[in-house]
Amino acid sequence: MGRVGLTGWRGKLAGRMAEPISENTSMTKEQVEALFGAIFLALTFWQFFKLFRRVWRAGQGQQPGQGQQPGQGQELSPA
Repeated sequence: MGRVGLTGWRGKLAGRMAEPISENTSMTKEQVEALFGAIFLALTFWQFFKLFRRVWRAGQGQQPGQGQQPGQGQELSPA
């Protein structure tokens, strides 16, 4: 399932990296490519979640950065 989404630059990257990784581990080339596909899929979901959260907060009337703890994208102002 993970290999299906490996197109474009992601597919080229996974193809180049799969062979050396599979030679140095007990994983097959197909397993390494599936792992890359799963990683890229997880990163895509994370980016979508962050976008959705920003849109949701904007719809609630919050400014960017509100509701976050210090150190999570918001700078502390000197007191």
